[in-house]
Amino acid sequence: MTSQEPGLDQTQVVAELQELVDPHRVLHSAAARAPFESDGLTAFRAQPFAVVLIETAAEIVNLVRWCHATGVPFLARGSGTSLSGGSTPIPNGIVLALNRMNRILAMQPKNLLCRVEPGVINLDVSRAAQPHGLYYAPDPSSQAICTIGGNVAFNSGGAHCLKYGMTSNHVLGLTYVTPTGEIEHIGHDSLEGLGPDVPGFFVGSEGRFGVALELTLRLLPLVPTYKTVLAAYHSTAAAGEAVAQVVASGMLPGAMEIMDRLSIQAAEVSVKANYPAGAEAILIVELEGDSAQVSAEFVELTQLLEASGAYEIRAARNEAERASIWKGRKSAFSAVGRLSPDYIVQDGVVPRSRLGEALQTIEDLSRRYDIRVANVFHAGDGNLHPLILFDGREEGALHRAEELAGEILQMCIDMGGSITGEHGVGMEKGAYLPLQYQGHDLQFMYDVSYALDPHGVANRDKKLRHDSWPLAPTAPDADGLPPEYTHAQRRRIEDLCIHIRQAHRVRVIGGGTKSTGISQNPAEILSVGEFSGILEYNPAEFTITTWAGTPVAEIQAALAEQGQYLPFCPPTQAGSTMGGIVSCGLSGEGRLRFGGMRDFILGVRCIDGTGDLLYGGGRVVKNTAGFDLPKLMVGSLGSLALILELTFKVFPQPSAHGTLICHLQDLDTACHQMHAARTGPCELDSLCLVPAEEGYDLYLRLAGSVDLLPDRLAQVAQVLTGKCRTVLDDAELWHGWNQMSRMERHRWRVPIVFNHIRKLETFLQDTQWQRRYGMGGNLLCLDGPDPRAMNEFLLRFDLGALGLQGSRSPLVTGVYAVPILLRRVKRVMDPKDKFVSPLPYVLPVVT
Repeated sequence: MTSQEPGLDQTQVVAELQELVDPHRVLHSAAARAPFESDGLTAFRAQPFAVVLIETAAEIVNLVRWCHATGVPFLARGSGTSLSGGSTPIPNGIVLALNRMNRILAMQPKNLLCRVEPGVINLDVSRAAQPHGLYYAPDPSSQAICTIGGNVAFNSGGAHCLKYGMTSNHVLGLTYVTPTGEIEHIGHDSLEGLGPDVPGFFVGSEGRFGVALELTLRLLPLVPTYKTVLAAYHSTAAAGEAVAQVVASGMLPGAMEIMDRLSIQAAEVSVKANYPAGAEAILIVELEGDSAQVSAEFVELTQLLEASGAYEIRAARNEAERASIWKGRKSAFSAVGRLSPDYIVQDGVVPRSRLGEALQTIEDLSRRYDIRVANVFHAGDGNLHPLILFDGREEGALHRAEELAGEILQMCIDMGGSITGEHGVGMEKGAYLPLQYQGHDLQFMYDVSYALDPHGVANRDKKLRHDSWPLAPTAPDADGLPPEYTHAQRRRIEDLCIHIRQAHRVRVIGGGTKSTGISQNPAEILSVGEFSGILEYNPAEFTITTWAGTPVAEIQAALAEQGQYLPFCPPTQAGSTMGGIVSCGLSGEGRLRFGGMRDFILGVRCIDGTGDLLYGGGRVVKNTAGFDLPKLMVGSLGSLALILELTFKVFPQPSAHGTLICHLQDLDTACHQMHAARTGPCELDSLCLVPAEEGYDLYLRLAGSVDLLPDRLAQVAQVLTGKCRTVLDDAELWHGWNQMSRMERHRWRVPIVFNHIRKLETFLQDTQWQRRYGMGGNLLCLDGPDPRAMNEFLLRFDLGALGLQGSRSPLVTGVYAVPILLRRVKRVMDPKDKFVSPLPYVLPVVT
């Protein structure tokens, strides 16, 4: 990567900075800069030229533009809690300290979202949302001090990631400044988006794509009931086996955490957590949901833990006891400082089924290096946090600790995992990223970074090493494909690469139910229908890998045999393929509870517009190494690449569903009741509002134990004022809404928010258009209007839409502009604009 090396010394830099901001907020003395020399990983230190205490977004923009013009590198920093060196200053650069940008700009409880500045503390979002019956789900251990901007940069996780996902799953949109100084907004206030998931691609970029100025966060209703259980074991292997049994039971706890003897000892010394005496390992399992469901699961969980060999089981009896259990777990990293003057926190991921093997390997390495290792890990998703204890005052101690840490990362790669699950690559793991991703995959990351930041000023040397550019050329063939690919499939993939390189224009189709691309444009048709079938499925891992041409119905059937499913309920009509639903970004009504396709896609293999094979993501449920290419494929409408292979996270399938249908006389009452249901006593799987004769029908769907469903549905009915009836055998009802027919009528998906419903319905009730307000008020589904009438309607209300049926489908219409970030990614992936797309890219064609 080229850079514009600054010709300025510290005196010049400070003088120019003091012209851009209040001179008193430019820290340049050695003493003033010292607190910013490192982050939570103190092994890396550097002296910046200056630290600027930022107070406004305009100051960030002006300083980024100055850095781009002068070549002085910058780091945008929050609380500096990074454990990978990701917020270590760049030598002879500047630090933009964002802690003073800590305002919650807007709280929109009816839309279940809020807007914040990047310096807002993670826990403060939940505190501000709590009076409205809401909270912010991502909960890293440092949530009391870490900032939202830092969480976004590193795609932070936490104890509850298995059920609720990472930071990227809760960032709906953001306004940011690019490294070249342009300002733009990406994303949407709705849970549903339009076009590729650009916010999901931005999150986890570790500051390489620019600086967030404002962020829109998804809020969730407060959990009605928690049940936190602690079980003590005489070995970590027994605790790990208990996790496997919980997973196999079909339960989906909010969190499953394991601590070993050393980390327990540290927590006791630090915060007096009062964990069971003599435990070699403790397992923390937290159940959550409505009280009836949690009570039933608690009985089952207790039986499982007793059978697993736990010698002591405790259930928190109140919030104070729950807080005490979690205080010990969340203090583990800092508490270890009482056992050792120095330590390295690692952050690798392995398949959950190999946790025992991984822990044994770490124990063997600990003995071989004669270095103590304390283990804390998110057992539900295989995210290891070995804490490697050493004394930096001893000669060579740091080097040996780093060697041990490196062997752990290599172990994670060898097991098919990742070098980082939530802490990021930063500086610490820069040498290991090329071991997890190679060839074109790594080249793609460098090319995107260069396209966005040609001078290399944005958090230089984090995630990608600046001095590694350019990479050695890579052969453009199918080498390195997984062993389960047959010889014929490898040959066919090589043929597709050649076709794309030689073609003028191409259009990708799967089952033909929603062919991606404008049919009027002449192009060579490339079909992935022949790439069909399941490549890898291990129910214990909650992951499935499939060819893009596999019918959705086939995947759901295979999952159902193992008691699992894709919770976002994609369309399953004949011919609909996995690649097609990813390309169109199609989530069904089930996405309300756990999230949509963007929240469950983990990995993708594709062929880009240069004819090169690319792989992004992986086959484990947590992975923040590299840039999130899988999310970029969601909603891409065939505009970036031909998708070959996909990996998804899956969940246990509830044993039963039931629907409450409530008839309401007027729109105001319907909207009021809809919001009351969203924040009511039970977790809803789906929620729709449908115009009916003389009023509106509200459809509320619950999932869970068949024995409990009637009472739980009755409990929901108590918060509603309309006339209600219950449908227990409701599969066909929701299935019909989730499909697309081959009729020529037009069908549109319009991302909205709850507060749009009243004004939209005031207009639509005078039309003949069939409509449904689905996904809890985040999607308007319209049948009937032709493209011209639809566009007029959308422009009137400042909305965009995706048409999935009709002669010109798919069609993006209304308000939609391709973001700068996406245009630059398009130049990297498809520089000659070969993939025909309904998205309005404007690109100079490279010849």
